[in-house]
Amino acid sequence: MATEARTAPSTALARRAGAARLPRCSPAAWAAVALVAAFIVISCWWLSQDTSIPVFDAGMHLGYAFDAYEALRAGHLARALTQAAPYPPLVYLVGALGVFAGGIGVAPPIVAQNLVFVPLLALGCYQVGRLAFGRLAGVLAVLFALGSPMIIEEFHEFMLDAPEAALVALAVWAILASERFLRLGVCALAGAAVGLGMLTKETFVFFVAGVALAAAVRGGWRAWRGIALFAAVALAIALPWYLYELHAISGLGNEAFGSSGALSRLRLPAGIAPPRLSAANLEWYLWSFLNWQLLVPLFAFAAVGGLWTLAGFARRRPVSRFAVELACGAFGSWLAITETFAHDARYSLPMLVYLAVFGACWIPRLPRPATALAASALVLVAVANTLGVSFGVGSTLTTAPTNVAYEQQPDRLTFYANYGFWIGPPARDGDLLALLRRLRRAGVREVHWYSEREVEIEFSPPGIAVLARIAGLRVPSGPFDPRAASRADAVLLHGGGEPGFPPPCVTLRDGAGVWVRRGGSEGAQAWGYCPRGA
Repeated sequence: MATEARTAPSTALARRAGAARLPRCSPAAWAAVALVAAFIVISCWWLSQDTSIPVFDAGMHLGYAFDAYEALRAGHLARALTQAAPYPPLVYLVGALGVFAGGIGVAPPIVAQNLVFVPLLALGCYQVGRLAFGRLAGVLAVLFALGSPMIIEEFHEFMLDAPEAALVALAVWAILASERFLRLGVCALAGAAVGLGMLTKETFVFFVAGVALAAAVRGGWRAWRGIALFAAVALAIALPWYLYELHAISGLGNEAFGSSGALSRLRLPAGIAPPRLSAANLEWYLWSFLNWQLLVPLFAFAAVGGLWTLAGFARRRPVSRFAVELACGAFGSWLAITETFAHDARYSLPMLVYLAVFGACWIPRLPRPATALAASALVLVAVANTLGVSFGVGSTLTTAPTNVAYEQQPDRLTFYANYGFWIGPPARDGDLLALLRRLRRAGVREVHWYSEREVEIEFSPPGIAVLARIAGLRVPSGPFDPRAASRADAVLLHGGGEPGFPPPCVTLRDGAGVWVRRGGSEGAQAWGYCPRGA
């Protein structure tokens, strides 16, 4: 009996101790966790269904991730850190870890990117919203961010802008949490976030400079130690790579801040680099928000919060103790990307933390019934964007048809889209990778290709090169002489075909076909070679 009496209290104490060690999160925090989990599950499902060729930059960046994997596997860390210049190495290292875990393929690097950067994006947005406006604003900011069309699309590809946006959100949270650089330990963490962010893309500094400068000024002379520690940690992480790649970085900077007169040399479309002081330039990213990154409904949420914040300054009653930092961060981001030479709708994606917090901040300040109504509307918008971009549900609702896909679409308003900037729902036809693998099993070792169009989204050269690499085929970089082709060479032809051609081996989503001609005496002039079998 005495033994039992001693055991019962000990068991109760152990249970209480175990319960104390469990993480205690608010319902809002758990809701944010659930949003992250749902987002990643949808991304993994999308990748399991898609058979399309990676487009343009997505194919190029996947290739760099494979290069990093091969360098790491061979034990060449320095090569893994430097071979993708002028792009910094962090995102490629994450992709390489995905290849180590899942094998060489399109999906493993993208899944790794989702697992690392989606939680970081949500964490940064939640914490910035919570610090500035409360927990409800924090979870609504996560909902805004993960329900925005371009972030949905970019986490279906292997790109740099979404990871950059994630580390911007993390860095902004750390800077705000440093209490204007007065908390030294948090200053070091903020410096680490900025240092790692600078290793995602060179433009990272554009999106944190405003908030950091405002926090430093408001911290006053007492903040100098925190600022020094913040800068020292950031430089210790990022500066070695930038010094090593200084030549490449300086050349990129000259192009980014050059004049629009350089358009003729770079052969860029005139619409992406208007004169700096023109209305077209100052409005460029506004139209990009409305037609690509956010669409009209989410932009309206962000605009209400931004105007409410400005009204607070006008009344000398700031809506938050961090309102100045957030406003400076948002304005500084817009000013910096507007002043760069060439524009792209993806380049403003790292502004997402500011847009998400402004889009959420005003909702908890409404009367309770109005709060519930506005929050429900935001949920519906996020769900609609997910259904449109990830699943292709419905039809695009816009005031004018799309012109050139990579431009901002001025004087056009998009309310709903069933497609993203470059990609939309998963493509279940046009499985070029399966064709390339059959060619490999049939004895082909090198692949070459022709296209009827110089620039082709569905048949992009970087994407084809990546798929060939996955299939185990070589892609020679030099010129190809068809007369010297052997049975180990295969040539792909993309387009509408010619009279008398047999059916294509693969038909892509846009309806164009892909024919194969195998080298050697037996098939030198025949475009009808389609290897069969599993």
